[in-house]
Amino acid sequence: MPHTAAFFSQQLTFSSHSDFPVSSDAGIDLYLFNSNNIDSEQLTALAAQYLHPQEQAVFAKRKQQQAKQEYLASRVIIKTYASQCLGYDFDSLAVLFDDKDTCLKVYQHGEVIALHSCISHSHGQVLVALVPVKHAATQALTIKPMQLGVDLEWISTKRSLEKVAKHYYHSEELRACMAQAETVTEEMSKAVHAKALYRIWTLKEALAKAIKQPIAKLLRDNVFAHCLQLHVHSGCYEAVEQAFDISIISNVEVTDNTSNNADNNANASTDIKVLTGIFNHDLRSVK
Repeated sequence: MPHTAAFFSQQLTFSSHSDFPVSSDAGIDLYLFNSNNIDSEQLTALAAQYLHPQEQAVFAKRKQQQAKQEYLASRVIIKTYASQCLGYDFDSLAVLFDDKDTCLKVYQHGEVIALHSCISHSHGQVLVALVPVKHAATQALTIKPMQLGVDLEWISTKRSLEKVAKHYYHSEELRACMAQAETVTEEMSKAVHAKALYRIWTLKEALAKAIKQPIAKLLRDNVFAHCLQLHVHSGCYEAVEQAFDISIISNVEVTDNTSNNADNNANASTDIKVLTGIFNHDLRSVK
């Protein structure tokens, strides 16, 4: 069993960008955007501007404004990346969920393009992970399918995971959470333990997406054991008066020059690009 403390260490860094950066040396490009910043009065107009007709049909079924904002943001980020990084025409793309393969796929004129994607959203924050096949198509991955999962969870002070953890978390996971609380003062222990429970949850959700299994089937499993052969990156994102836990799990490394397996390098950092000005200009043309 790997050293479980490594799964709780801060391994993420965040850089702010008013443009749309693409990392040429990244195995996985990671973007974070606060969709609450989308002007609610312009939401419908922006959807008509940026969404493919098939996406607009899905968008129209979203009842809550925040769900609409999150949907629009995730599709714009993915299609902007495909446009600027891979040279596709923005307006020809549609990002749709494939129920059979239980993952997002990017289509051009009905054909799937060479881009793996995974998203997560919580309280308006949208996390997007993208892997072009040009990065993923290594000899190993021609044998083993691409695995990619991300999860973003708002750490609520009102919602407790104690009952869920007690009934569903593996004993090794519970011990690891307790161990985190033991390293701090008694005053801080309750908050640290609560955050540790969220970390287990985001790991389980990201793993479920990566290996394409329902989260219900993984709740009782030891997530640490599942992650032995995978690259795991986790950390906390501090927004204005809010905190979010993030986990990224894949069989592809995030960057070419770091190794961040929980076993061998808990201190390597993973950069997530925080987008600030994504809707400030028209993103539909390749730069």
